Amino acid sequence: QNIRPFATMSARRIAGRLIRGLKPEYFETYNEEFVQNFMKPRRGKGKTWLRPLLGARQVAELRKETLMAGKAWPYEKQKKPRPLRVVKKSHKHILTEPERKALIEESLKDMDERIAAHKKALRDARPRKRTIYHWLDLAKEEEQLNAAAEKKAGKKKIK
Repeated sequence: QNIRPFATMSARRIAGRLIRGLKPEYFETYNEEFVQNFMKPRRGKGKTWLRPLLGARQVAELRKETLMAGKAWPYEKQKKPRPLRVVKKSHKHILTEPERKALIEESLKDMDERIAAHKKALRDARPRKRTIYHWLDLAKEEEQLNAAAEKKAGKKKIK
């Protein structure tokens, strides 16, 4: 391996080299605040923020090793208690299902009459087929109209 002197390396690389071989016992020798600073981002010169010296993966590995060694991890974050929800939320279609079923039952009661009325309306709106009988009927109607007109004309002449 190419080992460079610490003077030419960045602080993160130095910390990485030091921490790679760390064991859970390392954390017992230092105070809690010092070790937590390894895990938090820190303020650099000016307004810049620097990454934490320990990455999340390294922290997770150290935590796992500590717990497997039978020791407590002192840097455990306390979880906030979540309020219990009395009524579970659900999907809207599940909540409105009884109302929908009642509405459907109500609508089905007079459905036969409604279907018959709809079919009749469609039949009435449809244009009739023009057959020979249609033309014969038109001819009869025309003859009747002509006969009625002649009668009226004849009555007018008599007076």
